[in-house]
Amino acid sequence: MTKAASSSRKPTIKDVASQAGVSFKTVSRVMNGEAGVRSDVRDRVMAAVTALGYTPNLAARGLSGGRSRLIGLVTYAPVDAFVENHAYLAALETGLIDRCQAVGSSLAIEIVRADADPQAEVRAITSGLTKDAFILLPPLVDNMQIITALEAAGAPVVRIAPTLETGRCVSVGMDDEAAAADMVGRLLALGHRRIALVSGHPSHGAAEARRHGYVRALRTAGLEVDPALIRQGWFTEQSGFEAAMALLDLKEPPTAVFASNDMMAVGVRRAARLRSEVPAAACLSIVGFDGLRTVLAGWPTLTTVRQPLTEMAWAALDAADALADRREALSVLLPHSLLEGLSVAAPHSAPIG
Repeated sequence: MTKAASSSRKPTIKDVASQAGVSFKTVSRVMNGEAGVRSDVRDRVMAAVTALGYTPNLAARGLSGGRSRLIGLVTYAPVDAFVENHAYLAALETGLIDRCQAVGSSLAIEIVRADADPQAEVRAITSGLTKDAFILLPPLVDNMQIITALEAAGAPVVRIAPTLETGRCVSVGMDDEAAAADMVGRLLALGHRRIALVSGHPSHGAAEARRHGYVRALRTAGLEVDPALIRQGWFTEQSGFEAAMALLDLKEPPTAVFASNDMMAVGVRRAARLRSEVPAAACLSIVGFDGLRTVLAGWPTLTTVRQPLTEMAWAALDAADALADRREALSVLLPHSLLEGLSVAAPHSAPIG
């Protein structure tokens, strides 16, 4: 018969130990993911945890000097809400949560306000529950004031997709410049020569890296960069739409547009549909960057750079876990790939859709 804790109180670690027939220290070792526990013992403990509905007291575990199994995810709240790229950040956050569940950790999302004092923000996010390590998301990964303050607090830091001082902390990312060059190269191989760029938010280092890749691909092909074909975007659908409308009004419009993220590519596609009576719009090839599932479900399917967002999130969580255990963690550069959709065709040929 199952030994259940009284319904009038929450089950404790001692209740789990009694149910599993082990010491409470063994339960603690299992909950902390320590090695050296026999698999049958671990299974009995986890069965008791499930049967009793036991949840560890993270605050108490942090105060006891052991690992809290709590990872802090540090993101930011921008002053201008329109600069947010929710789909990209949501994909990373989902990957981190999935990996936490797989390794027995929890994720605490900490918000840094863009217009606040960095020192005060770090004091706020390092107080309260003890975090084993912190993971920083773009564009906060390139905020050296935040990184310096976290390092001063003694917290291990892992950065996802940094572009500045990349050797300073353990990081996980991909080569945005090379990926952008490959995508523009794909358009060049189809015969496009008037290729426009809708650049990303200027405060994001990735936007500049992708711009460099665009320029590099054109110059490698022996083409001059036309400033009229480069438009500022903000990583939002509306900014992609506005940039495309301006590009289609040019005396000599582009035959293809490389948008620095998928959300802006959706905006470009919307503009092309709105202006479909114009030959340049009807035949406009459109490519993006990210490989977001929500965007890939649209029609025509988008040709885009696939960022390995789930793999990046998992690698970042594993690195944070290693640093928290005082194990070695190395920076990782993951490969990108091109996802072929139906949004591109040869110049003056209408893409399918």
